[in-house]
Amino acid sequence: MKSLRIDIFLLLGILALVGFGIVIIYSSSAAFAQTRGLPDSFYLVNHIKKVIIGFAAFLIGLSVPYKTWEKAARPVMLLAILLLCVVITMGLSAHGARRWIAFASFGLQPSELAKVAMVFFLARLLTEKTDVMQYFGKGFLASLAISLLTFLLILKQPNYSTAATVLAISVAMVFAGGCRVAHLISVGLVAVPALGALMVSSPYRMKRVMAFLHPESNPISSYQSLQALISLGNGGFLGTGLGTSTQKLGYLPMPFTDTIFSILGEELGLLGTSLCLALFALVIWRGLRVAYFCPDRFGSLCAVGIVVSLAVNVIMHVGVCAKFFPTTGQPLPFVSYGGTSLCAGLFAMGVLLNISGHSLESLPASWRENQQKWQMLAGKTKGKSINGSGAHSPAVAPRGASGRARPGKAMA
Repeated sequence: MKSLRIDIFLLLGILALVGFGIVIIYSSSAAFAQTRGLPDSFYLVNHIKKVIIGFAAFLIGLSVPYKTWEKAARPVMLLAILLLCVVITMGLSAHGARRWIAFASFGLQPSELAKVAMVFFLARLLTEKTDVMQYFGKGFLASLAISLLTFLLILKQPNYSTAATVLAISVAMVFAGGCRVAHLISVGLVAVPALGALMVSSPYRMKRVMAFLHPESNPISSYQSLQALISLGNGGFLGTGLGTSTQKLGYLPMPFTDTIFSILGEELGLLGTSLCLALFALVIWRGLRVAYFCPDRFGSLCAVGIVVSLAVNVIMHVGVCAKFFPTTGQPLPFVSYGGTSLCAGLFAMGVLLNISGHSLESLPASWRENQQKWQMLAGKTKGKSINGSGAHSPAVAPRGASGRARPGKAMA
């Protein structure tokens, strides 16, 4: 690890977002805790404990060579599916959904673990199917089978925001993996009407949609989204000041989780929300660079999946707070109060940083000249080249997730 040069801007962006979250969580949760007879720092202390656990997971992701997850992808995915089955049958029920498993003093949310597991599994599967991705059956559809199962199991809880994230990750990774655009469009033409029918088939889901479309006719169902919007409007450009939000005083339910962006906007204004979004943009940009410069297909696809998962979660949370989307329970990554989502997210960022340390951009010139060195550092078997054979090719052009060589980027 000492020879690796990880992306420092990516690391600083992650640390800044976690620090941002600690400050905003204390500000948004203190009054909430006091109204329940708890110390004002109750949720802050709990969150810091989870941050410590999350950084332990982060260090594991950072220190373990990312190629290890290629070997472990299948058993990890199997474990994730088993946990999803367990949570549906024996999980803790809250607010009409089963999303958690009691684990020690914490609530484990398997759907968050399944997102990371699916990124590893899909990256391995798409790497193995490089030569058949242009075929509809054995390439495109076969790559989406496990993703569809994961999507349906999460939908059964129900957890619509995470199910949508799984769908987005799958589509993005399969596209990056080299599938034909015509195949994506053809499946989309079937999937969109099916999802629409699923949406209107449940009174609960239909109620949320109608509350989004006609909030004045559904004041109870649209209460949270309207209060979140009011909170953002109260902040103006500079905000009311840290700790001075009025919407957190009983107007917004759980202001430090699903609507924390609104509290951030009220207290720190457009300036604060812009800074927060700029940090996310930095992490996403650097993550995409990691995917582009990664010298092997598995690492590149992993980076794509991790970045898309982060981006979709941010878009959903901000979109709900700004009333672009119907209300759904989606925490803001690294900023919202949370347990499993925070730990899984930090672990994924650790893996992304590990991949960045093996990118062609990060490797010293002496390492680029010896392909065996950086392959072994990434977890490749000793004596094998990038294509898995025993012969070494000193002029292998780096390949992106789609498997196409990039002109002008040949290794020295």
